Amino acid sequence: MRGRQLLLVAGTFVATAALVGCGDSDDSGSTVIETSTTTTTAAEAAESTTTAAPVETTTTSTEAPVASTTTAPQRGQGAELTESARVSTIGLGPVYVGDTVEVVAEKLGVALEPMPDVPGDETCRYHTAPGGPPGVSFVVTYGRVSRIDIESPSVITTRSGAGIGSTKDEILALFGDKIEATPNASSGGEDLAYVPVDEKDANLRIIFETNAEGVVIRYRTGQLPEVEYPGC
Repeated sequence: MRGRQLLLVAGTFVATAALVGCGDSDDSGSTVIETSTTTTTAAEAAESTTTAAPVETTTTSTEAPVASTTTAPQRGQGAELTESARVSTIGLGPVYVGDTVEVVAEKLGVALEPMPDVPGDETCRYHTAPGGPPGVSFVVTYGRVSRIDIESPSVITTRSGAGIGSTKDEILALFGDKIEATPNASSGGEDLAYVPVDEKDANLRIIFETNAEGVVIRYRTGQLPEVEYPGC
């Protein structure tokens, strides 16, 4: 009996030893996972996930203004007014009805000068262009050219070729029913008024003054009512 107890105790001891030894030597049955914790700050996250946008730069280059070398025309400069200039309903050559005296001076390079021997005031005063063709005068009304007169010995004509020396028949042949004739008591002839058909020119006229023989002795172009006046 005592022998069986010893055998039982011995067997128990061997079994226990075997179990303990297996636990110490087998890594497959027990897995140890090591966890590493990394702490990232908000600033570091933003830096690592934010892509810098390209910076656009705008360069404004300011250049110094270039000083103009253009000056107002002086005497003898500008568009020269000669006997080759032509009369139309809008004026004579470069000078237009409605131009201010300053504009005329810029165009011709010379200022219009009042005619001292002809009476007038700011509402109607005759002027001439120094150095210009003879027989040409400009009526200025409140600082603007309102009418241009052509008299002997001028040989300036209209664009159609009418001028001093033309006959009434020639004027009618050129302009037909655009001519309105009215008696002229001072000349003994007629005023032959060319009336434009265009609405934009309705206030403009060219008036040919004839003598008793029906020959043009002077004519004028300008705006109403000044162009119909016998003078200032």
